[in-house]
Amino acid sequence: MNNPSFKNIIKAAKTGKTRSMVITGDGNNAAVNAVFRAQDIKLIEPVFCGQGFSDLDRKNNLLSTDSDTVNARKHALGMVRSGEADILLDTEMITTEFLQMLSKVNLINGHTLSYVSVFESVKEQRLTLLTDTLINSTPNLKEKTAILENAIPIADVIGIKHPNIAALAPLELVNPAIKSTMDAAILSKMSQRGQFGNAVIEGPLAMDNAESADAAIQKGIQSTVPGNADIYFFPDIESANLTAQFLAWVFRVKFAGVLAGTKVPIVVHSPLENDDSWLLSIALAVLSC
Repeated sequence: MNNPSFKNIIKAAKTGKTRSMVITGDGNNAAVNAVFRAQDIKLIEPVFCGQGFSDLDRKNNLLSTDSDTVNARKHALGMVRSGEADILLDTEMITTEFLQMLSKVNLINGHTLSYVSVFESVKEQRLTLLTDTLINSTPNLKEKTAILENAIPIADVIGIKHPNIAALAPLELVNPAIKSTMDAAILSKMSQRGQFGNAVIEGPLAMDNAESADAAIQKGIQSTVPGNADIYFFPDIESANLTAQFLAWVFRVKFAGVLAGTKVPIVVHSPLENDDSWLLSIALAVLSC
């Protein structure tokens, strides 16, 4: 995909095969409306499962309305696990129980799930990824490695083939007393040794020298990543989530998101995105098939 943007994500998703999507949850109106919009432009063919959708007008899309949320989710997960559906969309807020269900039906690659938020920069009109914004609170180095390995394929899907990754920390100097700087330095060295494929990871980087090449040069950092980051990799969920919320609610930046590290595309209800984000997240899931 040339010039990755949300407009081009939807355009690219429309050129491919229409995908089957099973939807569970509480019948979130914004999600349901986005599902029908995605159906109208032939991105997906939806099937709704569970009590939350008993009042839908398009009853030909209803699989079952007599099961509670837990049983509906089990049924839906069985469908994507067996290949009856390509994508799962769950309209309720993500819970530990839901993540445990994914593990039980063997839909997780490895052992670490993460969440990738994708936003479109108003200034540059390009897509940038933030991770992990929702799942892992204080990941250790092994989990951080997995989170990066989860994010890189998402970047590839939207046309970023050689992602520049800023491994963020409170400061750009390695300080043994600050674990995030140590982990970022190790991840950067792993990148230099080719352990993340075509991705280039630079760290530790404070936000000023991650965002500005000039700021990085002033601090003696010579790298292609500062001022050109495709993925911002945060040391913990607090910094990642707050940054995403700030961009979404203060600057009204467009967001999409996807659960990463799964064997099939899964769209979940994240508080980081607004109502308009559902369609963008569905298009991203379609491209991930």
